[in-house]
Amino acid sequence: MIARSDVEARQHAWYVRNCLESAAAPVLEKILLEQVEVFRSGAEVEDETEEDSDKSNLFPGVRVGGARLEDLRRVLRRATNPVPSDDHFEENVHFARDEFGLDPIEIQILQLLLRYERNGHLEQFADLVSQKLRSATRAVAALIGASPKAVQLRLCPRGTLMTSGLLVDEEDGSNYRDFGGTTGRLRLSPPLQRAMGQAFRSREEWTGAIVGPPVVTGLAWDDFGYVGRQRELAVRMLAGALREKARAINVLIHGPVGTGKTELCKVLGRRLEMPIWSVGELDVEGQEPSRHERLAALRLADRILGCRRGGMILFDEAEDALSRPDAPWADSDQSKIFINRILESNAVPVLWTCNRTDNIDPAYLRRMTLVMEVRVPPPAFREPIWKRVTHEAQAQLGKAAIRRLARQFQAPVAIIANAVRVARLAAGGEGEVEDAMVAVLQLLGTVCNEDAVFKSDFDPSLVSCRGDLVGLVDRLARPGVSQNWSLCIHGPPGSGKTEFARYLAHRLGKEVTRKRASDLLSPLVGITERRIAQAFAQARAERAVLLIDEADSLLHDRRYALQSWEVTQVNEMLTWMETHPLPFVCTTNLMDRLDQATLRRFTFKLQFEALSSDEAARAFARFFGCAAPSPLPEGLSPGDFATVRRKADLMGPATADQLAEWLQDEAAAKGASPIPIGFVRAPSRPATQ
Repeated sequence: MIARSDVEARQHAWYVRNCLESAAAPVLEKILLEQVEVFRSGAEVEDETEEDSDKSNLFPGVRVGGARLEDLRRVLRRATNPVPSDDHFEENVHFARDEFGLDPIEIQILQLLLRYERNGHLEQFADLVSQKLRSATRAVAALIGASPKAVQLRLCPRGTLMTSGLLVDEEDGSNYRDFGGTTGRLRLSPPLQRAMGQAFRSREEWTGAIVGPPVVTGLAWDDFGYVGRQRELAVRMLAGALREKARAINVLIHGPVGTGKTELCKVLGRRLEMPIWSVGELDVEGQEPSRHERLAALRLADRILGCRRGGMILFDEAEDALSRPDAPWADSDQSKIFINRILESNAVPVLWTCNRTDNIDPAYLRRMTLVMEVRVPPPAFREPIWKRVTHEAQAQLGKAAIRRLARQFQAPVAIIANAVRVARLAAGGEGEVEDAMVAVLQLLGTVCNEDAVFKSDFDPSLVSCRGDLVGLVDRLARPGVSQNWSLCIHGPPGSGKTEFARYLAHRLGKEVTRKRASDLLSPLVGITERRIAQAFAQARAERAVLLIDEADSLLHDRRYALQSWEVTQVNEMLTWMETHPLPFVCTTNLMDRLDQATLRRFTFKLQFEALSSDEAARAFARFFGCAAPSPLPEGLSPGDFATVRRKADLMGPATADQLAEWLQDEAAAKGASPIPIGFVRAPSRPATQ
């Protein structure tokens, strides 16, 4: 058996001899002469005839440290035939040849890179050759003894070695950097490099090691029922694509962090009874891969799986590959054409996941076969998720706690699981879960969905409204009634506008998607319009009642607009109001400031007013459980009674007279004249005589 050191030395000698016999030999003269001492100790120099000396004396009289090129040629004659194999590499190279249809020169290039990774002497020599020739193509050609033109054809972006993903180049093949240089190098794809040093019984076993095992999930089809028709459409489309062996099938699945996009991909695979492989997650050392390594892993898996036609590929965090070239984290050498060709030629359906689509180049988006958005599950679907997660974590949460948490926190699956885990590790319960949820959701910009927690003690009879409020709700809540209507509720603060909207949604059997002006308005031009469109799209996707509070901020009268964007955001709202197919509710305290065009677009307009004396007396009895002293102050609203009740809960038991006094304070506070801001002109004084 040949020792590893002997194998490496003879491989090294093989590539040195190729360089000596190549057209680049004169340029490499100094490097080649330096190799004499490397081999003198390992090979005996034979005596040669005068004829042999004349043939080998390529550079007569040239000496470095006493060595001549003919000395090196003589040494290499005995050291290089044949080149011994290195562990299992040669057999795996044959697997690659048969799998990808490699020709002899492509095989030699692959062998060179395999040996380069493992042979220290060869690595050092190859780097010197590359630096001297200043071209990866010429260096590879000299090392394997082929013409530069033949090597260039094999290493071009359209060559098998690149299109298959067997090799990675830091510039995706546009301009090769120095082979083995410090600024980047041409090298084996990480999945291939990990597999080539192992022993396999068959080619199928070898390819299985490259793509790895299919991914699995613990979630079920019903866990993603809230995705709706898009989920069903994706299954039917993918089934048809797999049946017809269609190419260029790409599905983009996007949504907020932790919403289960990756798990949905796995569930789709299970639904189709097709395995799914996740690619490009690690480099050869098990660390974070580069963009080029991820794309090479994708192409490699696509080539291998495409020949078998029995699965799909998952590419998580698609922003790594599909981001706009001008994005701050994008590679400066990123090529749009290169990515476009991947999206237009993949043989295996690819499921791409990302958190945001605004960072992805539109050229890539338009090449997606299907786009799906995965949002935070609505409460009806979150409750089963909470039950399953708490059961799996063996956490102590009762049914009532699970129901409240599911409705209160608009959180994705991953955050729910982490919060429950925190509570279990801390030997806690509902309070610990809530603390953990709030801490994470604050970072994500949302804390608590109070609108989903309907207050069962809301009494519509306590609302003072012109018209039959209860009768309107009964009609709208009847089965089969059209949901294509809009409602504007206007009136003084505290008159119950928002609470009534929640009550109405509850009667309709729907959740509330509430947006405040601060959620939608942006100082950046165009962003407000985009957020308005997203709000309507979210409500439509969730089949929820869209509630926009303080709508006068978004629907103000365009006649008094000072900037063009003030007009465009009103136009955006009006356009969506006309086409939205579900209930849409606006509230405002300033009805007279709304644009005139909005009035005809609201199906219903309800004016809430301050409570009359009789209504105030009923509210007193309803909130405090006792008869109201007479008289109560005028101008009270349900919000005033709610405020006083909270005050009484804090201050302790209070008499009816004390409660009435507190109500008087609330009425006085609302009726107080505001102190003007700015300079006030002093009253004129009569002229002195």
